[in-house]
Amino acid sequence: MSEIYVDEMFVGEAAEIMSISDVFPEYRQLRTMGFREGRLVDLLHFDPLITRKLVLRVEGMRLAMGASCAAHIRVRPLKSAYLHLRDMAHYDNLTGCFNRHAAGTVVRQEVERFSSLGLPLALLMADLDHFKRINDTFGHTSGDDVLKSFASLIRQGLRRSDLFCRWGGEEFLILLRGTLKEEALKIAERFRERIASALFPPFNERGAVTVSIGCACLPPGRPLERLIVDADCALYRAKQGGRNRVCLC
Repeated sequence: MSEIYVDEMFVGEAAEIMSISDVFPEYRQLRTMGFREGRLVDLLHFDPLITRKLVLRVEGMRLAMGASCAAHIRVRPLKSAYLHLRDMAHYDNLTGCFNRHAAGTVVRQEVERFSSLGLPLALLMADLDHFKRINDTFGHTSGDDVLKSFASLIRQGLRRSDLFCRWGGEEFLILLRGTLKEEALKIAERFRERIASALFPPFNERGAVTVSIGCACLPPGRPLERLIVDADCALYRAKQGGRNRVCLC
């Protein structure tokens, strides 16, 4: 796999340290503590917005540092259990997302893992507004084109750590690993704005296709089913509130 910076890793991912820049303040201290090329590292926590902390595990030792250090450490990700699952998973033929069956396996595994580690995780449930009206007015072929365009636009805004699933019909799940509530809401709002400002054939104007998004976050011990119920309740509130909006459970 190609090299990336630590700030491009997802929480829980393992990688090999390839190079460390010597221009940031913590460099000498990290070297003294055994942080060097060739060692394996796990990303435990990365929050550049609120706590501005980065926590890594290097061969059993936890190291905490400023989040800015992540842009000075290059790593090569290892093939994780998630990637093995992804290789075997079935994708939705229309959108290229995980289908519901495959998503259930991968998402459940991630929810259980993050819950047991006490790490942040958020789930977005997105539903295209008035999609039945699109099918009824323009036909199912046009409806399929809208779904494909929607999935493509969302995918362009995803991070490496995010999982994108077609849950059924015009409903999609987006799993945001290592993401706190405040950041999850910002990400959801960016997705909403991206869709509302896009031009979707067969429409001739922007804003003809919109999306409502429900957001739920993972406290320790909460199972996947409860997280989905909470995200669905938030989505219902977004629909009842007028659509084309984001609501938090």
